This record gives sequence, C-alpha cells and structure tokens, in this order.
Amino acid sequence: MFGGLNKSTSIFALAAVAGLAMGGVSAKAADLGGDCCADLEERVAELEATTARKGNRKVSLTIYGQVTTAVMFWDADGPFVDESNTYVVDPQTSGTRFGFKGSANITSDWSAGYNIELQWQAADATIVSSTSDEGPDLPEFRQAHWYVKSKTLGKFRMGLADTANSGIAEISVANELIADAMTSSQAGQVIIKENGGPGSFGSNFEFNRQNIVRYDTPEFAGFILSAAWGEDDIWDVALRYAGEFVGFKLAAGIAYGENTDSSNGIGADRTIEQVNGSASIMHVATGLFATGSAGQRDDPFRAKEEEFWHVNAGIEQKWSSFGKSTLFGMVGEFEDDNDASTQYYGGGFVQKIDAAAMDLFISYRHYDADNGAGLESDFDVVVGGGRVRF
Repeated sequence: MFGGLNKSTSIFALAAVAGLAMGGVSAKAADLGGDCCADLEERVAELEATTARKGNRKVSLTIYGQVTTAVMFWDADGPFVDESNTYVVDPQTSGTRFGFKGSANITSDWSAGYNIELQWQAADATIVSSTSDEGPDLPEFRQAHWYVKSKTLGKFRMGLADTANSGIAEISVANELIADAMTSSQAGQVIIKENGGPGSFGSNFEFNRQNIVRYDTPEFAGFILSAAWGEDDIWDVALRYAGEFVGFKLAAGIAYGENTDSSNGIGADRTIEQVNGSASIMHVATGLFATGSAGQRDDPFRAKEEEFWHVNAGIEQKWSSFGKSTLFGMVGEFEDDNDASTQYYGGGFVQKIDAAAMDLFISYRHYDADNGAGLESDFDVVVGGGRVRF
C-alpha cells in the first residue's frame, strides 16, 4: 500500500564516485599521483560507514511509512459530560508508522520475503477522553512476519500479520477513508462511552493483526480467497474482489470468523462468531461513488448480537493540478448487546497533493447516543489534518 525507497550501499557508493568525479574533474585533471585515488577511496569508505545498509545482497530492503496527525475539536452534551475541547491527535484509521520489507526470488515462480512494521499513536483519537488528551505513546508492532509466494499457488505467511478479515470492512475505490470510515468513529470513541454510548462502539468486528499463519490464493478473475488461523484460537476466511466493468470500478469483500481465544480468562468454550464486509463502486467518468460496510457479532456471553452498518457516498475528481479531490457524506449506526445504540451522520473532504505524496483532510460527525436505559447524549466532532507517505 505504501511507496518505498530501496536502499543499497553499492548504489550510494557509485553515486558518490560519480559525484566526486563530476565535481572534481577540473581540479584533479592534472593530478595523476597516488593521493587522488587514496583520497577517493577514503571518502567512499566514509560514505559507506554512514549509510544504512542491508545485511546481505540476496534479499531486498525497502523502507516505507507515513506520518499522520490531526486537530480534533469536540463538543459533548449529555448526562455525564457537558463540555467542549480541542486536542492534537493521531487518527486511528491510518496512523503514523514506518516499516521494512523485502523479498528475494527463489525460482521464476517462487519468492520469499518479510515485513516488519511499527506504529506510534501518541494521542490515539479513539482513546483520548474528556479528562485526558494523551494516548499510548509507545510504539507497537503492526507486522512482523515472513512469507513464501508462488505465482501459481498463492502466498503463505507466518507471524504477526493481518488476519483474513483485516480491512474487510474498509474497502473503498475512493480516497475518503483517511477522513472517515466506520472504524474511524475515531473521534472521541471513549468520550462517547463516557457519556452513555455503547461500551464497544466503533468496532467493525475485524480481528486485525494477530500471531497467525495465513494463506491467500492467486488472483482469479479479480477474486482472492484468504484463510488464517492463530492465537488460541482465532480463525477466519475472506473473499475479496476488485475489477472494472462497463465504466465502473468495483471492489468488495466478505468474511466469517470465530474466536475461542481463552487468553483473557473467559474459558475456551466461549465461541464468538462474526461476519462482516464492505462493497464500493465508482463511475469512472464522473467520479461518483458509494461505499457501504456492515457486520454482526454473536457472543454467547452477551444478551444479544452486536451490529453495525455504515455508508459513504460522494464524488472524486481532479479539480486542481494538486491532485484528486474527494467530497463525501456518511451515515451509520452501531448497536451493542444491551440495547445501547449510536446513530451518526456527517461529511468530509480529502485533497491529494501528488507532488508531496500528501493527503489533507477534514471531516465532521454528529452522534446521537442512547445507553439503552433512557439516558441520551449528543456529540459533535471535527477532525482535520494531514498524512505524508514516504
């Protein structure tokens, strides 16, 4: 998903040699003594000593990442919290991170590789509260796995990686997700809960990243089937599709998963079942698009099923030389197991700056929360910021 920059000591060294030769040709043209080469070798050695390098020449190394921050203004009006404030936050949907990845060809059909990725959330927008603008400031691993891949048989990975349903509720053919999505309910999730909203508000029922083994089939007519298993125990399967048809761009996915992980002490006989997915369509000529996601989770230890649905719709066009602009509106609802619910609506805008690999965004949401016991509250939030990828 992210762009990267291949680092190679030899390339830097050759660049240094070329630069020295170009810059010093007139000064050294008449100097054919041994000092010239000795000086050149010393300067190349110095450059190599201060250059990031790979451990070997067989496996490639790519460094990539992004920096994302935003300003969040919120206003809560309810039985428990009645105030407003402004924080500098890290949007949860696409936070600040960097990683290393690489691969090597084994044969013309087989390759192997790795991915290590960390994320910083100094003030996660889903965790800040009415009394604190802080979040988890320690880095956390998002990826730490190796893989083998065959063009004809598919891809197998092992380690900390995306489960099969990871990202299944965030599929979109437009560029609106950085500004808003079901998972970004981001803005003030804890504050909404403090004010009587659902206890698990904002979940899209994805397992996200776990210690797993995962298999993905090769792409066939736009379809990819994935399956993953790990922890003690989590397993899921997912089917994804992406393609274009008669002037429309399409993308969709659906997943089913079960969780019997007993690591939190609840017992291995508790099986949580969940299904979720999303679909997105865009008319390429006009840029008009619509994206929807939904999910359901059944926990035998809870009184009823939890559900969510979310819809975005808008237009994406290149109205300026900076890059594409995306304007959209959204509406959605979440219901938890004790009849608490939250309905919301809003809109957002994203402007790509192609020359700087940058996205500038702003979004607004209004929430109406009911805790299921007769207590109601309102919550308004505006989030605006930027993301730069490298």
